[in-house]
Amino acid sequence: MSTSEFQFGRRGFLAAAGLGVVLTGCGATTPRSQDSPALPDASFVFAQAASPATLDPSISNSVETSRIAAQVLEGLVRADPSTGEPLPGLAESWELDADNRSVTFTLRRGISFHDGAALNAEAVRANFDKWREQAESDEPWAPRTSFATVFRHGNTDPSTPSSYGGCEVVDERTVKIVLRHPYHPLLHALTQPSFGLASPDSIAADTSRSHPVGTGPFGFDSADATAVRLSVNPDYWADLGHLGSVEFRSVPDSKVRYAALVSGQVDAYDQVGLDDFAPLARSGTQVLFRDPYSVSYVGINQRLPLLQDVTIRRAIAAAIDRGAIARELFPNGTNVANQFIPARFNVDGDDLQVPGFNPQRARDLLADSDYDGERLSFYYPRNTSRLYLQKPEQVFAMMSEQLTRVGFNLDPVALEWDDDYVQKVTDPESRHALSLMGWSGGFRDPDNFLGPLMGSPNAEFGIRNTGLFTAVNRAAAMSDDAARANTYRALNNRISRMLPAIPLAHSVSAVAVNSRVETFPLTSTGHELFNDLTLRSG
Repeated sequence: MSTSEFQFGRRGFLAAAGLGVVLTGCGATTPRSQDSPALPDASFVFAQAASPATLDPSISNSVETSRIAAQVLEGLVRADPSTGEPLPGLAESWELDADNRSVTFTLRRGISFHDGAALNAEAVRANFDKWREQAESDEPWAPRTSFATVFRHGNTDPSTPSSYGGCEVVDERTVKIVLRHPYHPLLHALTQPSFGLASPDSIAADTSRSHPVGTGPFGFDSADATAVRLSVNPDYWADLGHLGSVEFRSVPDSKVRYAALVSGQVDAYDQVGLDDFAPLARSGTQVLFRDPYSVSYVGINQRLPLLQDVTIRRAIAAAIDRGAIARELFPNGTNVANQFIPARFNVDGDDLQVPGFNPQRARDLLADSDYDGERLSFYYPRNTSRLYLQKPEQVFAMMSEQLTRVGFNLDPVALEWDDDYVQKVTDPESRHALSLMGWSGGFRDPDNFLGPLMGSPNAEFGIRNTGLFTAVNRAAAMSDDAARANTYRALNNRISRMLPAIPLAHSVSAVAVNSRVETFPLTSTGHELFNDLTLRSG
């Protein structure tokens, strides 16, 4: 998940890059005619907090993979950067059927993929067929793909039947997505980079993980263990912007990212460290803040019989000082979380029962439970900064001390983020008790949070509550705004009583840019489009 972010593992894309192999492509080499405007030639270097384990966003929704993919692959619809509402993308228009069980898209004319293949309805169907097959596979990432979570596809639980009915070619420019039952936020969900369309030839060649081929303003150029480089697509159908090339450089340490910006090695970086806000402000460096659109949490694995006791889960919550963690280890503007859906949706529960910090109450709850000092393994990531969790090691250290103080016996398990941390936490065979994780929103709808986390059997939390799954899926299908909002408020209340995980914080995050940058297209999801970035003249 990481949002919780799932990844397919470093064995694919970066395993090869780590051996010094440089992957090169011909993403943007078609010559322009003499009558065409000059291509932009400015270069730009952006520092990210982690390496992308893959360049295929359909199998990983990590912000690093999604941000790169958003430059190369485009979807049928795109998100309005301010409101998140769906706007025309590769589809110039669409029509919802009266029963809300299908949507018919009309594709733009004359668009080609970077390899010259034509964008047509067959190409769209090839992508949907790929995504469906991935969701049905037995790969570790399969249950967490965006296709799997949006369409509830690939699982066998009767409470979460698939809503996907197929992708039908009507004619060369017309394609219909059919649903078995309504899914209200479908168009919003399709704005995610994970639904970016790849060339059917690249799908057939199975090269999407290391060499994406799309229709976007930038094409894949090369990659190694530390960076992915893109170059401008001279045949792009819309505005190219100011940049001729973009390098996404992986810099896990926030202090190193800061130093790279100050020294001029990079032009911008994500995940500004807590200690860097003040010196950036003193130097006059522009820092841009994203609104809270993520949630960090402590996952509780109910596959362990001991943790099926809600009394123990409530004791864990009462032992953790979430307020202190938010104040001391998150940027200013971060909110303590009592539910998993961010405040921007205005569906806060009115009877939330996540226990507040109360060490004595935690001790009393433990005394009333069957807990007898058993060691509980607690997984947490190292050497990363996430949109929802900037300092995981420090957050774990504070929580560990608090939990130990009230009587829990912990077995700390520190895992490198880049060593498939998410996959290990979400592995159905894992016997960990607790995990430090989070989820970052990818589209504007409450189901983007409750669907992946609570809408189907979840290996991370070990819950198999068919009543909850049915309720979450019913909310996603509702079209009446007022009734839907009330349903989500009731779900927030219900989940706070069940406590399958302990929400910690809805965090802000920030991007710092140097003086070259006039405007930076910041989004709450982190899926910025770099052809919308503008540089100062001169």
